[in-house]
Amino acid sequence: MSDSMMQYRGPEEVLAALFAQAFAGGAAKLPAGLSRADLRAALALEPAAQARIYEQIRQHFRTAPAPRAAVVARPRGAFGQRLAGLGAALVTACLVLATIAHRQPVTAPVLHPAPVVAVMPTRLAPLPPPPPVAVPVESVASLLAQAGQNGAALALLQSRAATGEQDAAFALASLLDQRKTQDEITLPKDDKAAFGLYLQAAQAGNVQAEYDAGRFYESGRGGVRDAVLATAWYRAAALSGYAPAQTSLGLAYQTGLGIARDNAQAAHWFAQAAAKNDPAAQTDLGYLYLYGQGVAKDPQRAVNLFGQAASAQYGPAFLALGYCAAQGLGMAQDVPQAARDFLLAEQEGVPQAKAAIAMITPSRN
Repeated sequence: MSDSMMQYRGPEEVLAALFAQAFAGGAAKLPAGLSRADLRAALALEPAAQARIYEQIRQHFRTAPAPRAAVVARPRGAFGQRLAGLGAALVTACLVLATIAHRQPVTAPVLHPAPVVAVMPTRLAPLPPPPPVAVPVESVASLLAQAGQNGAALALLQSRAATGEQDAAFALASLLDQRKTQDEITLPKDDKAAFGLYLQAAQAGNVQAEYDAGRFYESGRGGVRDAVLATAWYRAAALSGYAPAQTSLGLAYQTGLGIARDNAQAAHWFAQAAAKNDPAAQTDLGYLYLYGQGVAKDPQRAVNLFGQAASAQYGPAFLALGYCAAQGLGMAQDVPQAARDFLLAEQEGVPQAKAAIAMITPSRN
């Protein structure tokens, strides 16, 4: 344990500080007094402990007033704003850490309203006007479908995002991220604005936005690249059961993204997502079984997992099946079947498939 971790009394409080900082604004700097080695040690805690700490932090932020970010404003850029956000994060972390240390909930003071003094009118008041007719609130999905061709719908979506509505913030972020494929969406791509809105929605508890915040931190598309915070947001969404985040967290353990490599942990998270029929997780878990990394070697189980993913027309799974058929791994060797699998992989856009086909195709020279 490093000297900086001593003040936190152990990895659990370090992890609490990291989650608190991510929820309070996702500042790129580490919590005060912590090194990346401390954070990697804390992120290696067992999943049950991670879930308990994460839920404490999430509940605290859900009961606190939700921060409101500008709709298409850039994430905090000025030094003073970043310093203020970091200070708020550390204050919140201290409150939560005190809760963990003393095992007592943080309770808000009870406010006693002032007594209401009735005043009798000197004359009868006029009758109130009739109540307005209730107008149904248009759904975020409906506004999202109209946003590219209807300026009023886009303005309403922006307005609702500005008031802190997490679903509206996430919908607007996905438009600016341009991950949608509808022809009617014509908003210009804006990674920085999308990143800010994803963070706003994530801090309000939107699980998909937590995953997307991790994506942006990993790639640096929003202007800030931070592997540790990427893994923290992936973990947040993974603990809520979101399959793409569980797959990404498994890959983080497999590749060492902001955390020490651990194939056993990678297999754990791949299995969580594979149980939800995530084809990427099924394929990644299959490779671990194929080579015995983090799990007992079991080529037949690997082939079964590849087959499950291929049933969803997942291109990399066809490539894996072709490799197994060509080499006789987990099945009888079958070169013609391998060629068919490689061809299917190529049709699904897998770049390695063309080279694989060439390797098993006899030369005509």
